[in-house]
Amino acid sequence: MFIKLILGIFIIVSLINSYMDLRTMHISIIINYVGIGFCVVLYLLKSPKLFINNLLGSLILFLIFILVRLIAHKGLGWGDIHYSLFCGLVSGVPGFIFSALMASFAGLLIFLIIKIRSGSKSIKEVRIPFVPMMFVGTCLGLIVNKLFEGIW
Repeated sequence: MFIKLILGIFIIVSLINSYMDLRTMHISIIINYVGIGFCVVLYLLKSPKLFINNLLGSLILFLIFILVRLIAHKGLGWGDIHYSLFCGLVSGVPGFIFSALMASFAGLLIFLIIKIRSGSKSIKEVRIPFVPMMFVGTCLGLIVNKLFEGIW
């Protein structure tokens, strides 16, 4: 029941933010943090140890995305960075690693498709909504984490 509730909150918030990102290249930070707040309360009620693990995943992913933004000169928007907190909170450690990799591969694939189709646009002019890729990457990360649960 606990996991289903966390996943339900994550999916609802992610679908709303993915739709908004696809349409406007912006997300609702308020909805994002309301979802994070609900999940934090649920984690604390269920298991403080699980909360610490998932909080660590959240903070590490957040820092990685800030680093990518600094290195790639605003290659990621602030909405993506805020949303990374939620993805990391849901996937935890070590799940956030695979989540981030899958999101990055999906983003790269979409970027290449857009770049090939647009032809003459410079790389800096190609913008893609990244929240949908992060959502898919996190879902795949959760599946892989569940499959290899005994190994970690």
